[in-house]
Amino acid sequence: MPRGKYSPPTSDVADRIDEVVSLYNQLQEIDTKYREKLGKLADKEGDAVPIAHLAARLGVERKTVYRHLGRSMT
Repeated sequence: MPRGKYSPPTSDVADRIDEVVSLYNQLQEIDTKYREKLGKLADKEGDAVPIAHLAARLGVERKTVYRHLGRSMT
């Protein structure tokens, strides 16, 4: 038998759910802006900042930057 639709047991739980949803939406907006600006920095016809430099400044591996750019390392 299927379960009924979930309803938060208290308004405190509902408020915390709303807070998590809000944070997630902010995260998505920030991620979109980050990837857009990263792409402009790494664009060969734009600023042409080397991937190695961006990775070092971000404190991540080069492959992470390539993945964020949607590119292959090869």
